[in-house]
Amino acid sequence: MSDGPRRGVTRGYVGGLIAAAAIVAVALTVACWGIIALLSGRDPVTSAVSAALAPSLLVAALAMLCVALWRQALALLRGRRSVSVGVPVSLAGGAYLVWCLGGGLGGLSIDETWLSPFAAVLAPIWAASSLLFWSVLARRVYTDRPAPRWPWEREDDGE
Repeated sequence: MSDGPRRGVTRGYVGGLIAAAAIVAVALTVACWGIIALLSGRDPVTSAVSAALAPSLLVAALAMLCVALWRQALALLRGRRSVSVGVPVSLAGGAYLVWCLGGGLGGLSIDETWLSPFAAVLAPIWAASSLLFWSVLARRVYTDRPAPRWPWEREDDGE
């Protein structure tokens, strides 16, 4: 990272980056849950509970992720150059707790909450999304490197 002046970013850029990180988290969750369901032959929720319970829990965990990413962006824009280890760890634990505690209150069994492999994969996905967000924003703010380009976008060097 450069020691020179920081590049400014807009709220829209940060908001778009938060949306992208949330989309990555949802995509990884769907992919991991699909693989787990395929390999184990079971669904994330098998109890007779409201069909809206599982999506509501995931939306709550995503809201927690987005708020934490916004706070992380503010810290980075105020001059913090290194990622705080506590943020990805707390997001990982928070996603797991939202699923387990919310599911327990909603009527899910212990096997679908605390002992579920579906709940266990939420933690690394939320932590990875947080680290990905931080690395992209830190690159944008603290380096002088231009945005990456596809090969066809690059100018030809004398051909």
